This record gives sequence, C-alpha cells and structure tokens, in this order.
Amino acid sequence: FKWDAVADLFPEGLIADMFEAYCSFLERLISSEEVWQETIRQLIPETQLGQRRTINATEAPISDALLHELFAAQVQIQPENAAVISAVRTLSYQDLFQLSNQLGHRLRHLGVSPNQLVAVVMEKGWEQIVAVMGILAAGAAYLPIDPSLPKERLWYLLDNGEVEIVLTQSKLEGIIELPEGLRCICLDTEDLGNEETSPLDSLQTPEDLAYVIYTSGSTGLPKGVMISHRNVVNVVIYTNQRFKVGSQDKILAVTALNHDLSVYDIFGILAAGGAMVIPDAEAVKSPQHWAELMVKHGVTLWNSVPAMMEMLVDYLDANQTPRPAQLRLAILGGDWLPVSLPNRLKSLIEGVQLLSIGGPTETTIWNISYLVEEVDPTWKSIPYGKPMANAKYFIFHETGEDCPVWVEGEMYCAGVQVARGYWHNEDKTRASFISHPVTGERLYRTGDLGRYLPDGNIEFIGRADFQIKIRGHRIEPGEIEVALMRHPGVRTAIIEAVFEENKQEKARLIGYIISQAGSTITREELGEFLREKLPSYMIPSAFVFLEKLPLSANGKVDRKQLQKTAIPQPLSAAYVPPQNHFEKSIAKIWQDVLDLEQIGVNDNFFDLGGNSLLITKVFNQLQKDLPEEGQTLSVVDLFNNPTISALTDYLNRREDPSKFQEKSAELEKSLTSGKTRRKQQLTKSKRAYF
Repeated sequence: FKWDAVADLFPEGLIADMFEAYCSFLERLISSEEVWQETIRQLIPETQLGQRRTINATEAPISDALLHELFAAQVQIQPENAAVISAVRTLSYQDLFQLSNQLGHRLRHLGVSPNQLVAVVMEKGWEQIVAVMGILAAGAAYLPIDPSLPKERLWYLLDNGEVEIVLTQSKLEGIIELPEGLRCICLDTEDLGNEETSPLDSLQTPEDLAYVIYTSGSTGLPKGVMISHRNVVNVVIYTNQRFKVGSQDKILAVTALNHDLSVYDIFGILAAGGAMVIPDAEAVKSPQHWAELMVKHGVTLWNSVPAMMEMLVDYLDANQTPRPAQLRLAILGGDWLPVSLPNRLKSLIEGVQLLSIGGPTETTIWNISYLVEEVDPTWKSIPYGKPMANAKYFIFHETGEDCPVWVEGEMYCAGVQVARGYWHNEDKTRASFISHPVTGERLYRTGDLGRYLPDGNIEFIGRADFQIKIRGHRIEPGEIEVALMRHPGVRTAIIEAVFEENKQEKARLIGYIISQAGSTITREELGEFLREKLPSYMIPSAFVFLEKLPLSANGKVDRKQLQKTAIPQPLSAAYVPPQNHFEKSIAKIWQDVLDLEQIGVNDNFFDLGGNSLLITKVFNQLQKDLPEEGQTLSVVDLFNNPTISALTDYLNRREDPSKFQEKSAELEKSLTSGKTRRKQQLTKSKRAYF
C-alpha cells in the first residue's frame, strides 16, 4: 500500500505521522484480537504520546497553606513595608493585618463559618483588600459583586449565594439597594476599633472555599464557580517562583474584583511581600491615570485582559508622556491577545516580558501560559502554551480519543487547580467535571477547542459550543436570549458574536429578534430593557428584526446563514446632525474609529459598538485634531459623556459654571433621591466595557 499526497497542502511532518499511525494500526489489526474489541483506539504515534507525557509531567510539591496565612507570613518579615497604596490611604503590612483581623473578629462574632459566602459590593479601593483578607481570616469565603450591576442581577447573586452579610463602602449607601434582612458593614466608616487585633486561628482546611465568582450561565442564570484555598495557592506560589516576584515588586491592580485575574493582584503580590497600587475608582478606566501611577510608584507588574494593555499602549504611543520604564512583566489573558501587541509593548518599554496566560475560571486564574519572546510573522494567534505546575491538558476527539498534532479537539484540564464545582448546582457540576476515561483522574471539560503544535505548545481555536468571549468576559448567549424573551414584545431571540475583519479580539454582540404579532418594539427599547437585567458587557450593540429564522436541513437554526440575513446596524438615536466645528470634529473622529458613515450628536458611543479600547483611540485622536479642547478632557470625561451633545454640554458647563449651577438646581428639585440621581447618571455612561 502507498499514499499519494500534495505535500505543500499540509504542515511539515503531518503526512509522515499519519502514515506511521496507519501502518501501525494495520499491523495491530493483523496481530491482535483485542484491538478489534476496543472502544477507544490509540492511533497516535508513540513519539507524540511520549511528548504529551513529558508536557503533562508537571508534578511539584503542593502547599497546605491558606491564602491569608501566606500574607501573614510576610507581616512578620516586613511589617512596615507598604502593602496597599491608594490615593485615599496607604496601608502597611501591619496596618492591613490589623484591620483584617479586626474585621475577622467582627465576622466571627456574627457567626460566619467555613464555606459561607460574605459579599463584597465595592468600587475600587483599599477597602476591598481589607474585606477579602478579613473574610478569609474569619474563616469564610468572599463573593465579589460589581456594585453597578442592575438590581435584579445583584439581588439574584445575593440570594443564590445565601448571603447574610455584605461589606461595602459608605459612598455606595443610598445608591445600591439591598434586600431587607442583610447585615451591611461599611468598612470606611464602621467602627472596628473595639475589635481585637490579635490573629485568629484558621478554621478552614486547604480544600475549603476561598471565593465564589459568578459567570454567565446557559440556562439564563449566572453560575457560581467554587474555588478553594489550595486551588489559588498553587498558581500564586509557582508564578511567584517562576518570575522571582518579591518585596521589590509593585502591581497595578486594574482588574475588577469580580474578575478572577484580580485574585493574583491581591494574593500573588501580598504572598511575595510586594505592594498593590490601586487606581482611583472614578479613573479606573483611564490609561492616562494608569501611566501616571505606574511612573509615580515604580510599578513592575501588570495583570489584565489584553484590551486594557492595548489601551495603555495606545495612550503611550500617542502622547509624549513618561514611560513606565520599571515595568518588567505583563501578564495578559482572559481573551484573545492581538498578535501585534507584544512587539508594540516591547518597543515602548525596554526589557519587559510578556506572559500570555489562559484557563477558564473553573481552573483558577490561569493554568497554562506562553512566554512571548518573539512573534512569528506567520502566526494567526499567540500560542496558548503549556500547562503550569501541577496542571495537565488533554485534547480529545468527540469519541474520547487523544487528538494527534495539528488535529483540533476539545480541551480538558486536570490538576490541583480544577475547581470544586458550581455553587448549589450538582447537575451542572456532574456534566462539566468528569473522570478521565483511562486514569480516572478528575477533569474539567472546558468547552474550548484547541490543538497540539509540533513544539508541544497548544493553539487555542475557539469554543466548541455557543459560548462567547468578549473583552475578558465569558458570555453564554442563552442567558441574554432568556432575558430578551421575557419582554412581552419578543417571541424569539438569538444572540451571535460578529467579529470585525474576522478578528477574534474585535467581537460585538448582535441580537436577532422575531417580534410578537402586532408588536412595535424598538431597538432602543430592547437595550433599555436589558440594562435593567444584565451587566453592560452583555448588552448587544445592535438588534436585527427578522420575520423568521433561517433553518438548516435538520431543522436547527442556521447560525452562519443568520449573520448573512441582514447587516446589523448599531443602536442609534434619532439622527441630529452636528452643528459647530467641535461637534463635527468629534463626529468625524467617531466615524473613523467606529467605521460608520453617519453619527448624530445624540448617538451613544457604546451603543454604536464602542468599547474601552476604542474610546482610548478617540481620546488620542482628540489630542491631535482638537488640542485646545483635548487638553481639558480626560478619558474618564469621555466615559461619563458618551454622546457628542453630552460632551459639548460638559465643556460648556466648565466654561460657564453659573449656567451649570442653575441646571443642577433644577435637576436636584426634580429628582426624588440620591439613588435615582446616581442611576440616571449611570444609565449610559460609567459602565464596565471590559
């Protein structure tokens, strides 16, 4: 027998490996009766299997320490060193230790116990760090919740998490509405001075929960991922060892507390004796603010989704401002990493290392990585990498067989960082956390597609199901679809991700809608309806109304054809043309950045498909085209005034404060409470677009 192949159509070595496997299998069929009865047949050449065993030979000592104990050990070594640096307050290791112990004693008096969730509903601030350390010291686990969430979702998380105690900040009182019966503690005003400062004996074991983070759920409700102390301690210890993180390091904590990358910001740096630099809550989306803090405090570490680093690089590229030259390591993950970003970053900051990391929330922060040293110009994406200490990766065909090099399959993870499961959801836990068909070890079925490359690295391909990843957020379209179909005017809803120029990192959500008979529902109405139920990053940027859904031959929705059915147009208000030079200049910048032909002064930048990265591009272009106005504006001002008319009014108020005071007095009179004021301010502006 022989094979004929057009060699140039295949990667080097692929045909040879396939032929070797074919020959080997024929020989086994001839010489062995058992092979005819096997349900899973191993066809991969032994050389590839040996390479897999080497890649997954990641065994290393596993610590029994608890997260707050790693921090406490550093308190004994350097009590006076800064642990948390913010504009409002700087806490030494001793300060943070004392405050967290006082909070721990208070929580113990209130009866908290291991595996009980205490909610942290806060904006960026030193209080967040005291909260999580105090909760762990008390023996409980923390549940981070974004305070800008719609009331319906906020209350669901509190109810599903069986929360009895909420830790928050005084500035959020009267703004967020909490269910009756919850004990609420404001850490910046609560008098904890009478509580003991002595360390508490730990009640937990390493297998007990450290935190629960909720992610989007396919059934229409978010699901809570349960992470233990041991899960986190492993990634913290071995990341710090690999990159020699120590007391000389400072990390800029840009990631929100309810995103699992923030876990390393806190426990990674504090376990190593370094310091956290916390951005101001009102400027947390501003790359200008980040750059200033990095230079001022000598920040050496960065950890975020790629879009945030791209914002920083865009800002540094476009402005003559001091570079954060002490930055030595940037850790980027949670979303597609643009192939161009590593070289752009390295051209700005000499000697910086870039670590691309991956792994779902269910595998604890990250469990696979790739150190980007050089970018091959032929790459379509940055390699996913190889598993870290005490982690394993398998790529299986749908039959359960290992996939050969170059062959796409579903990724499964094993190792100490695999989560305990989903909070109060045994069915979902059993479906996603399974046993290896041969070894019996516990696996997490990621739902991600990947393939092994000849050098042993894994390449990330995408999702096996309909799940979407946008700017670091894992989104189940089903959750948005369920919310949409609760609207009386919607009969059917399908959510799809549309990628700009086929780039995975430039995705936006599109809603395809079939209305109820006689309904006159509008795109704007649907957007407002969803804003009361879902986080802003789950709101589609456009809606397309259809008479019927395209179906495949077997009667299922044809999603590929769906995207061809209509060209989705971004949400926009009734068109009002720009009038003066400033408005026309801003509109032109928006048109270029958003690639739109027409923009009115009342169109919302984010409803048109904008995001944090694009608004940074607008800011940079504004500095060039309108230097006089641009110098008086910040990125935060653009976030807070997302329409051209709002931005114009904002500048006018600055120039004529008396008119602003008159308008403010009228507004104060017409609104009934501070809570209503804040909600109206937040409706279309200060939302999280990462």
